[in-house]
Amino acid sequence: MMSFKSGMRGVLLSLSMTLFAGGAAHAQNQTRYQAQYQNALQLIQNNFQPGGGIVAAPSHTDPDYFFDWVRDSSLTMKTIIQIAYDPKTDAALAKTLQARVDLWIYWELGLQTTPKAAPLFDLGEPRFYMSGKVNDQPWARPQNDGPAIRAVTGILLANLWIQQGRLDDVKARLYSPELPANTLIKRDLEYVAHHWGDQSFDLWEEEKGMHFYTLTAQKVAMIKGAALANTMNDGAAASFYQQQADAIDAYLKQFYDPSQGLIRYAINKDPNNSKSFKTSDLDVAVLLSAVETFDGQFYVPVDQVVATVNKLVSQFQSIYAVNKLKKGTRASGPLGVSVGRYPQDIYSGSGGGFQGGNPWFLATLALGEFACDLNSVNYKGTALAGASDLTQLAASQFNRVLYHLDAQGSMAEQFNRDTGFEQSAPNLTWSYSSYLSAYRACFN
Repeated sequence: MMSFKSGMRGVLLSLSMTLFAGGAAHAQNQTRYQAQYQNALQLIQNNFQPGGGIVAAPSHTDPDYFFDWVRDSSLTMKTIIQIAYDPKTDAALAKTLQARVDLWIYWELGLQTTPKAAPLFDLGEPRFYMSGKVNDQPWARPQNDGPAIRAVTGILLANLWIQQGRLDDVKARLYSPELPANTLIKRDLEYVAHHWGDQSFDLWEEEKGMHFYTLTAQKVAMIKGAALANTMNDGAAASFYQQQADAIDAYLKQFYDPSQGLIRYAINKDPNNSKSFKTSDLDVAVLLSAVETFDGQFYVPVDQVVATVNKLVSQFQSIYAVNKLKKGTRASGPLGVSVGRYPQDIYSGSGGGFQGGNPWFLATLALGEFACDLNSVNYKGTALAGASDLTQLAASQFNRVLYHLDAQGSMAEQFNRDTGFEQSAPNLTWSYSSYLSAYRACFN
């Protein structure tokens, strides 16, 4: 685990000054990055539903993403909470977003308790209709990253409320020691603590096994859950959660393959629920594990993640035609690497669904965010993506994303590997959330 430097804000200020020290062109880039941040913040709210749910995307066909996925919504709300409770956020916007957070809590409490008859998987159910009813059609289940990510998001909010003196609100809705659990965080922590050793499907809903991404989220949930349990005078639970965190951490050590010099995205896969065409051990899920859990310190083996990401980036540089384009027109400076899910990906989202994998906005942004996270802890290890300057690498990833946006700045799930135009689900919530998160990591 890499330690957080107390001067992180100063490092980020230095990053911003360094990045934009090149004159008018760089200042114009900053303006464009910031404009898209404001745009993403506005557009993401269009996906917030009146009852508190969040649609993954507003599309009903080709593909149909008009569902609330626990993972997507929880990652989104983590970023929204950070913005809503940031003293620098406009007061009116902060009030609006905090009200949205309250709605989301009630929505998630409803999802936790909505009936789930067998063969459904209790809190491991991945997606719900906007009525709040579980989507009980044949699907990839369980997906055990969802409860872990939702717990971490809830813990972020609980700690903010405790700082504000709202302990009673935390006890009423977020964390109360009683068992059976009847609060949002406690239910999720109990589920994670008792099910982390179970096989589940990955974040791409394709393979069942033991996944680095899922287990990292579960480890962090247990670590932060133990700390919150102590704060809430739930000492026995705190000890139990920490024991689980230690056990998960020990299990995660199996994922590194020294012969390949990389972290395998999954081990112990179910042969009846795996993809035979996925012939390598590379997956951007390992990178996402690093950036989505980073909170000033890393919960992943950083050097191993960097080595893994470098191998992944090298693959994408050669297989995506759009990566041959090195300069664009919407931002000054080089275009970064278009990053997809994994090299053998065939999912195209729209146009039949399986016409060949493409770069994803969230994956491309994750590389830039990782560069900023590394910079914030003064990382001096192996160069990330061959870059001699992490600040320039981060800027190039933002440039790449801006280049592929449409005129309105809307963000789909993917952009085509050959033409560069957006495709698959339009206005993807996770794409907007990723932009907001990456921008805040680099420039907030």
